[in-house]
Amino acid sequence: MDSASGMIFSTQYPSYRRQQILLTYGIYRLILASVLVVLGLLPAESTPLMPGLSSDSFLYASLAYIVLCIIGLVVTASGQLGAPQTVILLLTDLILQSLILHFWGGVGTGFGNLMLISVGVGSLLLPLQPALLLAAVAASGAVYTEIFSETGPGDGNLFQAALLGIAFFALTLVLQYLTSKVRSTEQLARAQADTILDLRHLNELIVQRMRTGIIVTSWQGSIRLINDAARDLLGMSEKRAFWLPTPIQQRLDNWKAQPGSRPAPLQMDDEHPEVQINFAPLQDTPQCDLILFVEDTGRMQQQAQHLKLASLGRLTASIAHEIRNPLGAISHAGQLLAESDHLDSGDQRLLQIIDNHSQRINNIINTILKLSRREGFETEVLNLHDFIEHCLEEYRQGQRLDCTILVQGPKDISVRIDANRMKQVLHNLVDNGLRYSEAETGARKLTLEMGILDDTEQPYLDVKDEGPGVPGDQIANLFEPFYTTESSGTGLGLYIAKELCEANRARLFYVRQPKGACFRIVFSHAAAQE
Repeated sequence: MDSASGMIFSTQYPSYRRQQILLTYGIYRLILASVLVVLGLLPAESTPLMPGLSSDSFLYASLAYIVLCIIGLVVTASGQLGAPQTVILLLTDLILQSLILHFWGGVGTGFGNLMLISVGVGSLLLPLQPALLLAAVAASGAVYTEIFSETGPGDGNLFQAALLGIAFFALTLVLQYLTSKVRSTEQLARAQADTILDLRHLNELIVQRMRTGIIVTSWQGSIRLINDAARDLLGMSEKRAFWLPTPIQQRLDNWKAQPGSRPAPLQMDDEHPEVQINFAPLQDTPQCDLILFVEDTGRMQQQAQHLKLASLGRLTASIAHEIRNPLGAISHAGQLLAESDHLDSGDQRLLQIIDNHSQRINNIINTILKLSRREGFETEVLNLHDFIEHCLEEYRQGQRLDCTILVQGPKDISVRIDANRMKQVLHNLVDNGLRYSEAETGARKLTLEMGILDDTEQPYLDVKDEGPGVPGDQIANLFEPFYTTESSGTGLGLYIAKELCEANRARLFYVRQPKGACFRIVFSHAAAQE
């Protein structure tokens, strides 16, 4: 079929809806044909209301019509009735109906009005040109039925046939107009629905990609939407959760009682960060859906610390030269003074204090300058067990005291890290752990335990000592810069370790345990950074 014929026989409706209309019409035709056959089988004396009925011809035409109806219904039900076949079916339908009208007695019987249904179905299913063809066939059948009637064309019946023909064309034009309006409205609605669906998919993609946790719930707390960031922050490993966890539900109930209040921060367990949950209604109606924003307070604190560190770095870089000049002079003067033979032990002690604090100030400046430069990282996939053994070997070579370090866990774990930077982290944690273990037990003993987390399947490394542990009131400030409980410390060791871990896409945090301290490093998947 060429393009021109395709335009002529293109259908007004989708195939599934056209088939529904044709099936309904086919059932109607079968019922009508059955009634006509029954009328044809009745004796002539029992049909006084149809004096013009030609019994034999009417019966044969009705039988042919019921056969056509059965064939058309079977073909329609099989789904093999296309647009050209629909035109042929309706044309033969109108021709047989015209014959039945002729053998029944003409338009005066009222049967011609039933032909309006066939014309209307054609107007619904077909474009204008085929629909007008069907109207012309129906009008011709009605008019010629009167012209070739046995009694001759009566003026009244011929006028009625002409009116019926006009009705065929009027019905066709009206239904074509209404169908075009409905079709354009349906196309607009379908386009809008597609746009809304695309926007919905886009919104879901944006929500899933957001680093802020998003949860949409009903007023009662049933979950309608939750993104991956919220699952990670709250430790919700189940792919489909129906209700908010109990701690969040309690905060939701408190917020309902006092909508202006700010919920307290929440930490689901030691393996997940502390989060701040904020509630907001989605509509301005009572008991509407709610949206929950789950934000990592540690990330917010980290951003604040980055700003603090950047400011400190710029400040230190600008005054480092000014500090180091007098600091070098003080240190040099102290060294010259220490060479004097006229100093007693008290003066020597004072000179030692001057030297120690001069070195401490110099170390603080160097450390801040290193962090402020943020030199690039070069990551590679390494076996975690081999990396730990290599780091410990280097650490032992630089120690004058013996130490016992146990390494536990599987040996086939791979991580993607910058070896040099993570080596600094491990040396720092091991050195701290051995020092606190020795202060508590008198023995320099430490345990390194590695494994895979059950919920996220991420590699982790625990550094466990046998010291007194970290008091509960100090854990929140443990990774703050310049926070220390020792008079000789700078307060930058754990902060730098945490910064280096995050630069390696890893997380460093403190894990509570009954005895001693435990610092856990959770690495990202080895393939996640490729």
